[in-house]
Order: sequence, then structure tokens, then C-alpha cells
Amino acid sequence: MSTKLLSVDHPQIKTEKAHVVHRLLKQIPPGEFNEAFSDLRMLVEDDHMMCEEAPSLCAVYNKDHFTPLRTKKCEVLLTRHNELEENNFLDPQNQVSFKYDHLRRIPNDFQAHPEEDKKGELWRRALHEALKFYVDNHYPDGLCSVFVKDTAMRKIFVACIESHRYKPSAFWNGLWKSEWTFALAPASTSTQVIGVITIQAHYFEDGNIHLTAVKEAEETLLVTDEAQTAKDFAKLVEKMENEIQSKIMEEYDHMNSSYIKYFRRQLPITHTSLDWEKVVTVKTVEARAF
Repeated sequence: MSTKLLSVDHPQIKTEKAHVVHRLLKQIPPGEFNEAFSDLRMLVEDDHMMCEEAPSLCAVYNKDHFTPLRTKKCEVLLTRHNELEENNFLDPQNQVSFKYDHLRRIPNDFQAHPEEDKKGELWRRALHEALKFYVDNHYPDGLCSVFVKDTAMRKIFVACIESHRYKPSAFWNGLWKSEWTFALAPASTSTQVIGVITIQAHYFEDGNIHLTAVKEAEETLLVTDEAQTAKDFAKLVEKMENEIQSKIMEEYDHMNSSYIKYFRRQLPITHTSLDWEKVVTVKTVEARAF
């Protein structure tokens, strides 16, 4: 019984190849999309397919990592929460919408986008102001955005925080992001705040060490007026993020003293490294002698 081999240009093979590329790119550490994409492009050897997939893959990557955008016209995080339609985003703080080129990382076509829900906007601005004060005092290059979604029964607020340090010259990149969601219904006196904190780090000097930590949190927030609730919300976020930071540092100290020292290859009993080029040369000479 013979098995028919499919050519590399067969639609089934190209589809499977695209799925593999998608899965690999979803695992890329923060700040390394361009490098990883270029490497995959060389391995796949299918420029047409890679160029077709690049815009959508880059868009997913930018939104998943809360990519910050700072220009004279807007200052906002790119997320799924403020995407109006494909590649179009809203900056609620500056009340503008814009189109974003994910590959070139360039915004354009800015349009005025005033908020029609005045009450919701009062709450959103109060939350943004309080959260921004916290972020400015805790993250060297952090950025936050607050979005509101109005439904028939309640208003849903989503606050996003992003801070990163990319140091490829020192062989490491790191990202901290968090997302906080709660709903406000008419006459509500409290609400549940649900948060997801994600920390990613990648160290790649003579090795490849990844750290990904995801922590979910939930806390009750008392609801009074806009200003006081916003301050209480920022304090709640600060408390929970500080707790996560402390636990991460405790775990790191424990790993540093117990496990990380075993990650690197140990020196031989002579406590000197081997000259592998010399070893190979000797072996080659011995082989020729026989």
C-alpha cells in the first residue's frame, strides 16, 4: 500500500504550517516579535505565507501585551477593550480614534471621538486620574488606560496597566501588565473588582530562561462618589500589586539560593574549563594516525 506525499505547496500543508507559526508566535517573549518573526521566516521558507499572516499576528501580539502608544495626539494602551474595529482604536482620555499600522507601529487618520455617555465619562476620568497617580509613582515608564462599556443594566469599567524594560543588549526583557474589571449598577453600594496580573521575563545570555507568572485577584470595592471610589480603587490595585511583587521577590530569592545555581553547567573536578577546539584537534590527529 503506497502513501501519497503532499507537496509543500499543497493547501493542507500550508494551513498546517500557518497554525504552527501562530502557536510559536503566541509564545514570543515581550519585546522580541520582530526578531522571532525574522527567524521563523528563515525556517519556514515561505515568504508569501509569512507576509500574509504578519499583520494579523502582529496585531494580536500588540493587543495581548498592552502595547503603549505615546504621541502628541494620544497616549493610550492598545488592547482589545478599545479596539473599535479592525486596526482602529479609541483613546478615551483624549477623545480621539485612530487607525494603527501594527507592522510599522504608526498611528494615523486621527478623528475626534467624543463620549456620549457623560455620566460614565465622569466616572472613567476620575478612575483614570487616580490610577495614573499610582502608576506614575510606582512604574518608571508605566502607562495606564481606563475604558468604559455601557450596557442596558450597568456600566463596566476596565483598567489596564503596562510597564516594560527591554534590554536586549544585556540579554533580558521584561513586562508587567495588569487588567482590572468591575461593574457599576444604579444605586450600587459595592462591587467586585477582578484583576489579572501577568509578569513575563526572558533571560537569554548563553542560555534561555523564561519566567511567566499569572495571578488572579478579587476584592470588594465600596462605591460612594466618583472621586472617593476612584481613590479607593487605586489603593486596592496598589495593595494587590504590592502583594504579588513581594511574593515574586520571595520566590526569586528562594530560587536564587536553591535552584538557579544548578541551571548552569558545572565545571569539571579540575575547576577549569575545557578547551574544546584543542580536544577536537587531538582527536582528529589520533584518528588520522590509525
